[in-house]
Amino acid sequence: MNPKVSVIIPNYNHSTFLVQRLESVFNQTFQDFEVILLDDKSTDDSLEILRQYESHPKVSCCLFNDLNSRNTFKQWEKGLNLAKGELIWIAESDDFCDSFFLENVVKPFENDSKVALAYCQSNRVNEFGEVTGNWITHTDKLNPTLFLSDFTKDGNDFIKHFLIDRNVIPNASAVIFKKIAIKNDCYLSIDQEFRYCGDWMFYLKLIVNNKIAFVASSLNNFRYHSNSVIANAVKLENRIRIIDIDFNMRKVLMEFIKQQGIPVSSYKEIKRRNNTIVRELKYEKALLLIQSSEKIKGYFILLTVFDVFYKRYNILKKIKMKIHNLLK
Repeated sequence: MNPKVSVIIPNYNHSTFLVQRLESVFNQTFQDFEVILLDDKSTDDSLEILRQYESHPKVSCCLFNDLNSRNTFKQWEKGLNLAKGELIWIAESDDFCDSFFLENVVKPFENDSKVALAYCQSNRVNEFGEVTGNWITHTDKLNPTLFLSDFTKDGNDFIKHFLIDRNVIPNASAVIFKKIAIKNDCYLSIDQEFRYCGDWMFYLKLIVNNKIAFVASSLNNFRYHSNSVIANAVKLENRIRIIDIDFNMRKVLMEFIKQQGIPVSSYKEIKRRNNTIVRELKYEKALLLIQSSEKIKGYFILLTVFDVFYKRYNILKKIKMKIHNLLK
């Protein structure tokens, strides 16, 4: 009989955190799961640690890459191809969790068959495992009260109000999703260009025309340290490059959403919100370029942003004049 949950643990050079990660998985109160251990050609002591757990009764597979893939999502895909469970938990190797994590985050799937993805709130912890904050601050500007309580929402509505704005799911380790909900093209656009926002794209594609559930308890500990993916993204990519990646990602996502046959009203709202964000990003990029050696390019982008507002103003002005003339 297949397990309910497949836990995929992709690792690369996280030997310092591996034991805590593994023990927090094996010690769950909910025990209907298998564990798939993957290593992406680590150069630290990871292999020695993983080999100690290879024979654990919960471990169904342990694979070590001969070459580093240089892409986390290739490891995700490898793990998913091996997974036997109905539900998937990608437990990143530098994070750890509460022993009640699975018990609580699996519940929404049992309560509503339309739920494709469920996730919990996360603590922010440092490299020593000390709690330094909570990721609820990540959503305060969007909605200061919603994320204080558990909820289940329509996926399209969640995209419209939250996920099209930013990735409000800050950590993969906090997420469980249905394997059957994965679309055929979920990985097609997650190449090297989108390696820092691939999870965001993946989540959005999962919940289109499905439901998403949130557990307000902070059952996941997201380790934010000098070698984390986010920290490396900030170091390796300057802000202008990140904005360009965001533009390209939004094009891919909007084309995907358009093809999914969602209600026209929802699509229009998502498109409207996305267009607003794109204009804000263009404005930010223009100011950054003006401060750099590419001033002319910056001023040109700034003019295009203002031109949109100018055209809208003129259209509204013309409509107002027509109404005025009709009322004469």
